[in-house]
Amino acid sequence: MNVVQYSIEPLLRVAQAFPATPRIMADLGRLLRDPGADLKDVVKLLKSDSALVARILRVANSAAIGAVEHVAAIEEAAALIGFREIHRLVGAVAIDQFSLATYPLYGVPGARLRANALFVALIMEELALTTRRDPHAAYTTGLLRSVGKLALEKLADPSARPFQPTPGADLVAWEKHTFGISANEATAAILHQWRFPAGICQAIARHFWPTDSGEPLADLLNLAASCTEQLGHGLPGEQRYWMESAAAFQRCGVDAEQCQRAVDRAALAFEQLSRMIG
Repeated sequence: MNVVQYSIEPLLRVAQAFPATPRIMADLGRLLRDPGADLKDVVKLLKSDSALVARILRVANSAAIGAVEHVAAIEEAAALIGFREIHRLVGAVAIDQFSLATYPLYGVPGARLRANALFVALIMEELALTTRRDPHAAYTTGLLRSVGKLALEKLADPSARPFQPTPGADLVAWEKHTFGISANEATAAILHQWRFPAGICQAIARHFWPTDSGEPLADLLNLAASCTEQLGHGLPGEQRYWMESAAAFQRCGVDAEQCQRAVDRAALAFEQLSRMIG
């Protein structure tokens, strides 16, 4: 059985061709961590992506926001939506840009990928608030964890065989045979290139085996993805990597009731974001 030899250069070239919005999230995250930053800094950053500005203006004028008058400028839209809510919305727009495609090797329609990314991100955000961790870093980690899958699909040899999610199928083994690297490792490499914090990259790289990582975000990511699976929005082949609930709760510092409240709040936020982005 021939195993593909992995090279990082083609992977990063593919990632560079992706829409700019995910990369803007890295800079937006830095602004949110800067106590001296204000809405003007956010607006300046948003203006670097005209497609993103147009999308935010559509959201600001949608029924989901309920603006009394027409919003014509990004400055008005950002003020209406809110400094911190912009981060959540930009993330939703970023992942929505990938939902128009299908990913046949993974057996994932774009709409399913979007639902998974948003649910994992929003549950991560709520769990982070519960456990006194950075909710914006948690949201970003959950949202972008599957970016590597999207890049690897584009790099695949035409003869590559799709993953078969049969009982006992090993997704990571299939990825390494097919691409020479796992999707989680690919995501970490891409996000590192895009200048995301090391903690986010490491958490994604190791969240299938969080006990080996020493990165608290990896524990939260494993639990959030498991909860998303239970909601019916999982991705093929991933279920085998989720911790048992009791172990996950202990490692994350939550109990079953706290976790359920986080999931319930995330479900409400999911509906709100879905209405915003259409």
